[in-house]
Amino acid sequence: MVLFILWPFIAFIAAIANYSRKEAKIVVYLFLIYYGAAFVIYSTGIDAYRYALTLSNTAELPFSDFYKIIGGLYTETTVDIASPLVTFIVSRFTSNHNVLFAVWAAIFGFFYLKSINLLHDRYRLMPGWSALIIMIFFIMVMPVTKIGGVRMPVATWMFFYGAYHVVLNRDYRYLFLALASSLVHWSFISANVVLIIYFFAGNRNLIYIPIVILSFIIPQLLAPVFESIALELGGPIQSRYEGYSSEGYILGIQESRGQASWFLPLSNILLFYYLIFLIGIIKFIYGNLMNGKDERNLFSFMLLFLSLVNFGKVIPTFGGRFQVVFYLFASLYVFLYYLKMPGNRINLLALFGLLPIALYIAIIFRVGSGTINAWIFSPLLGSPLLASGLSLADLLFN
Repeated sequence: MVLFILWPFIAFIAAIANYSRKEAKIVVYLFLIYYGAAFVIYSTGIDAYRYALTLSNTAELPFSDFYKIIGGLYTETTVDIASPLVTFIVSRFTSNHNVLFAVWAAIFGFFYLKSINLLHDRYRLMPGWSALIIMIFFIMVMPVTKIGGVRMPVATWMFFYGAYHVVLNRDYRYLFLALASSLVHWSFISANVVLIIYFFAGNRNLIYIPIVILSFIIPQLLAPVFESIALELGGPIQSRYEGYSSEGYILGIQESRGQASWFLPLSNILLFYYLIFLIGIIKFIYGNLMNGKDERNLFSFMLLFLSLVNFGKVIPTFGGRFQVVFYLFASLYVFLYYLKMPGNRINLLALFGLLPIALYIAIIFRVGSGTINAWIFSPLLGSPLLASGLSLADLLFN
């Protein structure tokens, strides 16, 4: 803790090296908040700028206008509760966006580290290089650098942490936490529908496997279903669906993908099919090692969730959004398999995954470097707040 005051980043590294200790976990959590407090908004085109602008505008409203914030929920303005509520509370104290992102980093960090601890506690008992590789990937699937678009990363880790206990432990109390993720990002209603179906249906692989196969072949069949649901719900949900499925939006997504570097789409394609291939090998060749309750429950749930991902791809960003969530459950399943083979040798299956995993992490770092304040690596707590904002991307790539 003293080292954190003198040099936060060095304390963070030391805490990771000694993560099993309680005080180390606290230091890591504090550093995540520190990152949020020093957050760099490098462009007016990113979500973070919109959140900062909303905070500034909300700060000008009197407290008596709180009812307008509540009254605007689930309208064309916003379909979430958490974001406007947190923004309003912070606006009562300051209009500084660094405080807002520090608060979001604290909320994000709580569920993020809780989820990481689920894997780390198992890893401590059965350490191994292969398990370590996949655990690092799990940590980097949705890191703190994603909080520029606060709703999705916070909702992702809330849902994962809740679903973990529901699926593996059949603990219905955590179902409420998973459901609460829909209050952070409305699209998690669909993920929770899948979770509820699994909770009541249980392990029905004879039904789930054909659904998964169909999801790779005929995903367009679900488009009318989404449209019908959106029309039934009406209001903001219908508006959001029409926005995501409009011809202009689809053309915009296709154009942005066309302008992206070749390795950006390649990274997701390689990783997605590598994980699916790996899960298939583990289940159908090494299935005798994965007959525990946890593994069987997780595999069945993944089948259902993978169906959501594939069918959801008829709407740009929807399927891709939940593909990232699928990475978390898929990497957990692979992690449980690698734990059964501890040792110093890297498993051949893990070796094949080094390229897609390394490419994915490299892209995550490159994209996230634009929001990382370069001064966060300097000595003395608070120094990034006193210096002019300098992103790590500007320092390294410009």
